[in-house]
Amino acid sequence: MKNRKKFLYFPTAENNLRTDSPRSIAPEVVGDAPCPCCGYITIPNQGDALAYICPVCLWEIDLFIGSEEEPSDQNHGLSLKEARENYKACGAVLPRLVQYARKPKESEISK
Repeated sequence: MKNRKKFLYFPTAENNLRTDSPRSIAPEVVGDAPCPCCGYITIPNQGDALAYICPVCLWEIDLFIGSEEEPSDQNHGLSLKEARENYKACGAVLPRLVQYARKPKESEISK
């Protein structure tokens, strides 16, 4: 048997990120239907947008609730009625989410 030397191999990593290039920003989704909570035109796909969150009130579209009184699995157990009351009182479906909500744009106000 031949005497072989073992060499350790350590992979190297390179940083190929350019610091002078602008950040890539995802295109903004344009709504064409009113949000069931706040009423602003923020929901895409004629309102049939499963798991889409309204940027104004932060209501997550739940196509599976049957009434305004039924708790939503996707919205912290809130009913649509409770979410609307919270939105009117504080500006989001839950008071702790207000910092993430934004004001509606001019194009999102129904005429």
